[in-house]
Parts: sequence; C-alpha cells; structure tokens
Amino acid sequence: MRQIDGVQIRFLLGPAGSGKTFHCLQEIRAELDASPEGLPLLLVAPKQATFQLERQILSDPEVPGYTRLHVLSFERMALFFLRKLKRPPVKLLSEEGRIMVLRSIVEIQQSHLRIFRGSAGSPGFIRELSATLHDLERHGLTPTKLTAIASELKATPLFHKLSDLALLSREYSQWLQDVKLQDPSQLLVLATAAIRQAQDDNAVLEFPLSFRSLWLDGFAELTAQELDFLAALLPLGEQATLAFCLDPAAPAETWLSVWTTVRRTVERCRERLAAAGPISEEILDRVHSRNRFAHNRDLAALEKGWSDGFRFSAMTEAPKAVRIVCCDNPEAEATFAAREINRFVRQGARYRETAVMVRDLAGYHDIVKRVFRK
Repeated sequence: MRQIDGVQIRFLLGPAGSGKTFHCLQEIRAELDASPEGLPLLLVAPKQATFQLERQILSDPEVPGYTRLHVLSFERMALFFLRKLKRPPVKLLSEEGRIMVLRSIVEIQQSHLRIFRGSAGSPGFIRELSATLHDLERHGLTPTKLTAIASELKATPLFHKLSDLALLSREYSQWLQDVKLQDPSQLLVLATAAIRQAQDDNAVLEFPLSFRSLWLDGFAELTAQELDFLAALLPLGEQATLAFCLDPAAPAETWLSVWTTVRRTVERCRERLAAAGPISEEILDRVHSRNRFAHNRDLAALEKGWSDGFRFSAMTEAPKAVRIVCCDNPEAEATFAAREINRFVRQGARYRETAVMVRDLAGYHDIVKRVFRK
C-alpha cells in the first residue's frame, strides 16, 4: 500500500455565499480536466446533498462524465474503503429491525429501569430511544462511558437516565454481537479500524487505499466517529480541503451565536488532524460582486448582517426585495409566515423552495410547530 506522509490540509473558511462550494467544484473540474484517470478524488458531503453536487459538477459541458471522482456521504465512504480492503460485506440491521430489537429489550429489562420504567410503553418511546442511542453511538458514548459519566452525578434524575441508557445500549450491543450483525452507526468505526490495521500490517492490496485529493463541504458539526475516520484516512492522500461556513472576522461570540458550533468544529478538526500533515488556512471574503446575491442589494445586506442584528432602517434607500411586517407576538409572526407559504405554494411553487429563519429558535420552536401543523 502506498503511504504518503504529510498530507496537505487546507481549511477553506468563509460566510454563506462567499463561494466555498463553488471553489471546491472548480478545483474538482480542474483535476478531472487535467487527468480523467488516476488516483481517486473524494468529495464528502451530507447524504442529502450528494445528488445535487453530482448534478452541479455534470452541469459543466466540459465534464461529460467521470470515473475518478466519488461524491460520498460518510457512511458510503466507509463502505467504499471497506470494499477496497476486500472486507466481507457488512451485515447491517435495518432501522425497523432495530426498533423491534429495542422493543424486546425494553420489555425484558423494564423492571430494571428507573426513569424509563413508566414511559416504556408510551407511543413513540422506542423510536425516540432508537434515535437517542444512535446519536450516542455516533459521538462515541459507549455504555462504559455512559456509566462512568453517570457515576459522577450520584443519585440525581440524570444519573438514573444515563444508567438506563447505558443498560439498554449494553444489552443491544450484546444482542448484535450474539447474532453477528452490525448497527449502521458502527460503519465508520469498522472502516476506521480496518484502515488502521491495513496501515499497521503494511498490506499489499490490489486496489491501493491512497487517493489524490479530498474535499469536505456542507458540515457544521462532525461527530467523534467522523473525526476519527478522517484522522485515519487523510494520511493516505496527497491533499485535503475542509470547507466550513464561518466568518473569521466575526467578533468573539457567546454560545448562542450562529457561528459558535462551526467555530468549535473547526477547532476540534485542527487539534485532531494536526498529526496528519501541515495545515493551512484560506479565507474567502464576502465579496458582493461574487456571492449568490450579487444582483440583489437587499438580500446581500440581510445576509451580511443576519448574525449581528442588522436593521434595514440603517440603509439609505428603502428595501425593494424585502417586505417588513410588524406583528404583535411570535404566534402572530408564525401565523403570517404560514399564510404566506400557503399563498406561495398555491401560485405554483413548492414547499421545498421556502425556508423559515429565526435568530433564536428557542422562543419559536413550539409556536411554529403548533401553527404549521394547524
């Protein structure tokens, strides 16, 4: 297996509309144009965005097709490298199968539960439990870690809740081990272990694991599993670009800021990937003539000032592309938004072409949920 030391890692930072995705796609097209064949090119994006990115790449008449490029989510990339390592197909438990198994485990362990004993039979409880255990596994919180965290809390409601989750997670893991199945949330763990083992064994593979370039785009947060996978994978490549929606010029913010999560993700990436190779940073400024609102002054001003309390009253001219409506309370705002969306759709548009944005979701979540359901 060809080992490449010192992968070049570049953080591509910029606010929304600064051209991060455009920049990545331009580099990919240039690589494909320079050499249609060669080491793989990897574009990592959220699962729901992969098809759209493929269409964007192929919309260029200079790229009639490709074989080098792989547009993948983290899960599909894990399967991609497991196949390259000639590992046996992973036998995954389906989501419905997971629900059935957890329902059986809860029934068996119900007498041992403390917090969940009374709600175990409630409608929707098993699905909520499944989603919770899935998130815990993705963030590397094993039953042992949950028990250790719970032991520090002593006899509190959170202690009992974490103890219940640790018990159910342990029983579920044991069941998977007994029947020789894998949970989909463990795909990245399996792929990470396989890559590291291949590196340790210095295996000679028919299809080498090395790749030319990797681009990562569209993520605001990365789980512990995803960071571990990247740390194991990046040393096999020549260069990697990690694009994040972050305005480096924004002042230090509180945890309520829209930039906080992304800034924390970038810091964790820097720390976790420091050993993989030299790290550089490229900042894309918000240039009005090049961003997505280049032909709309009002929307450009709104996007630029969204996170710091922009007021249209500060503009010298009245906005034309933005309508300002004053409502008595948040429920009236939600009602007005719902009516406008319905009117928009009845004129021939689609719901997926609309979005509702608020600066702080905490005060609007329940209201919007209730009004929109109605």
